[in-house]
Amino acid sequence: MTFVRFALAASVLAAIGLFGASAFAAPDCGMNTGQAATGVPIPIGAIVTASGAADISSGAKGAKAYFDCINANGGIHGRPIDYSFDDDQTRPDKAAEIAKKMVEDKKAVALIGSSSLVDCIATSQYYQQAGIISLMAGGVAPQCFNARNIATTNAGPRYGLLGAVKYAVETLHVKHMACPQPTVPGADWVCAGVEGYVKSKGVDYSHFTFDQQSADYDSLIQRIVQTGADSTIFLGSPPTIVPFLAAAEHADVGDKLKILAPSPVYFPDLPKAAGPYWNDKFWVDLEWGPTNSGGPDMNNFLAVMKAYNATPDSLAEGGYLAARIAVQALMSIPADKIDRATVTAALQNVQDFKSDIFCTSWSFGPKDATSRLGNRSGWIAIIHAGNWQVLPGCVTLDDSMVMK
Repeated sequence: MTFVRFALAASVLAAIGLFGASAFAAPDCGMNTGQAATGVPIPIGAIVTASGAADISSGAKGAKAYFDCINANGGIHGRPIDYSFDDDQTRPDKAAEIAKKMVEDKKAVALIGSSSLVDCIATSQYYQQAGIISLMAGGVAPQCFNARNIATTNAGPRYGLLGAVKYAVETLHVKHMACPQPTVPGADWVCAGVEGYVKSKGVDYSHFTFDQQSADYDSLIQRIVQTGADSTIFLGSPPTIVPFLAAAEHADVGDKLKILAPSPVYFPDLPKAAGPYWNDKFWVDLEWGPTNSGGPDMNNFLAVMKAYNATPDSLAEGGYLAARIAVQALMSIPADKIDRATVTAALQNVQDFKSDIFCTSWSFGPKDATSRLGNRSGWIAIIHAGNWQVLPGCVTLDDSMVMK
């Protein structure tokens, strides 16, 4: 499941060098009292995948950093947040076990900042039956986007990539798109979304599967070229995108094959690792803003991560946003009225939440909706002059592109 990895430690170290001193100002957290909360704790949980297929636990770690900052600054009307998360080991049965522990034993009022490959698969119906909301940092599986009681701050691999595909069709005017599908769970759902959209726009589509674990990228490039496509998506991750681009450069297809990729491959060192051949030839969708954007929320995110020793990677952005949304909802409830029912209602009522880390505002959406995608917009980044250039404007998905 490498194509759904969200971060690379080396890229984070490189990214830190991009931030100005203003990025590390004092964190802005809730009531900002400077006094630790001492009231009755508010239990909140999360489920993460930290072992097995991948480690994408940084979403919950980003949420924890913000909650810790809230607790150090007066909490929620004086009440601290008791936040904990556990590893599902990429096992649906383990995710279901943790969910039951959080809901029934810990008495969590919500699950905030989960980042898991299997949580939604195992628990979407259970959350609805328990009357609890899971606001995830990073959803991956289809169930994360078609369950009434689950919402995500990310667009996920299918919808995030569809933003890049929409840009390619509308702005780059591609005529034939290929979707090489790695033989990993979930990749078929991503390619199905690409197929449905491009065909609806009169764009030709080609599709085949390949084993990403033993991929010969030179052969993979030739298979793509043989389809006759003028564009392709690559469901890659930081470790796989560089050899893929090297093979494409070796075949010298950069001027005739537009290559698009999802947000996990956006890391600061990629332009240098890929080389000058890829200037103005490679596009990536961004689900959240680049960490050197300089916006007030982004700078606060960096300050909170630094103050509470969390890695400021992209998935931590999603966890931070989930925690921010949750705190806004909690603050709307009197301290003595905070319970699962009131928190569920407050989260469901979050509409038009604005942050410069989102390309457009985020909404929970209609509480009885069967399709829930709060983050429908992203940026497009291109390698330009040896660096990343984030193109102006948001690429927003149409209602017709979102799974019903």
